[in-house]
Amino acid sequence: MESKNYDALIYKRGNETKEAKSIEFEIPNGMTCEEFKIICVRMSSALGYHENNIRDSFGSVLDKNLAKDKKQLKLLFD
Repeated sequence: MESKNYDALIYKRGNETKEAKSIEFEIPNGMTCEEFKIICVRMSSALGYHENNIRDSFGSVLDKNLAKDKKQLKLLFD
């Protein structure tokens, strides 16, 4: 089995709640700064920050997967 090297961006909560206790994103080698920014935006969203707050902090982000993500959410809630 081939081993892929990657870095990880990990957030861990210290309290005992029913929410996720840790969130981890694998970051491939050779990632551009723009791609890293997208990861940070996604992590902020996963942590529950409001979309307006994220946009104010990170500015506009060109995320190629945004349209796919919205379609997936629509399927979940329909």
